[in-house]
Amino acid sequence: MVYSGYYQCLQRFVKKLFYNRTVDLTEMHEQIAAEVSEEDTAVIEAVLRLPEKYRKIIYLHYYEGYTAPEISEILGKNVNTVYTYMQRARQMLKKELGGEYDAE
Repeated sequence: MVYSGYYQCLQRFVKKLFYNRTVDLTEMHEQIAAEVSEEDTAVIEAVLRLPEKYRKIIYLHYYEGYTAPEISEILGKNVNTVYTYMQRARQMLKKELGGEYDAE
């Protein structure tokens, strides 16, 4: 688990976000805020603030369960680039949210 409550909360949110073509983020945020803790909301907001290239990789890895080599094929990027983006995204989240993460 990356952060406390992060994975399940992110899973539900990202599923809605990525599978709906149009998303009213204000409405989505209100719905999610009613369902999750304050800490989980902070994590979701931090993930949404990531640059798109990092957000995509976080989604594909943590929600869809793809490995870095699979993500590299999906996005057409070098596998080492995927590993680098994943590490940078984790560092950004750790810096913004504080605390520790388990790189599982």
